[in-house]
Amino acid sequence: MEGIHAVSAAHTAHELQRQLARDLHDEVASPLISLLLGLREMRQHRQAESAADGELAIVEDSVRDVLRRTREMLIDLRGQGDIRLNFAQVIRHDVLSKFEHSVRIAFRVARSWPEHINGWSAFNLSRIIHEAVSNAVRHGRATSIEISLDVNPLDEAVVLVVDDGAGFDGPVGLGITGMEERTVILGGTFQAAAAPVSGTRVEIRIPRYRLD
Repeated sequence: MEGIHAVSAAHTAHELQRQLARDLHDEVASPLISLLLGLREMRQHRQAESAADGELAIVEDSVRDVLRRTREMLIDLRGQGDIRLNFAQVIRHDVLSKFEHSVRIAFRVARSWPEHINGWSAFNLSRIIHEAVSNAVRHGRATSIEISLDVNPLDEAVVLVVDDGAGFDGPVGLGITGMEERTVILGGTFQAAAAPVSGTRVEIRIPRYRLD
């Protein structure tokens, strides 16, 4: 009976832990993301530089820091510990393996790219790349895609996805919006535009230190 009681208690504690993780995500992380996006939009709509812009930037960074800490708590509650990942391997496993039979993909990783990055950045960047490749295949009907990971002279981590598809025009879709929002969450800049010859060029720049 004591053994059964111990197992039941452990199971209950595990369920409570999982419930707390869900509550943290729904009640804390999601509102923080909305607040962060709202702050960024507020700053972008201002016409002139002012002291208020600097204050908004400080608040934005503070929200981003709380969001990252919350994410780390969620990871701990889910029993995953302090996750640091080889991002190149993540992309090979989560993206290349899913699309390699549909399109030619050239994948380049510069020597300056960090070998391991934090799990929060890896998750969002992998979703951005996945969405960019998916859009190129499904909507752009691309036949080849180039993905590169690099660090520029400004010490920014640069993720570049270029395809030879039909490109895009008209209203911005939810896929592009989602990629931009994930980039903002990581404190970076996002750009999607027509490639020089044909297709689409997606570029994400994030301060290198945010990947630590």
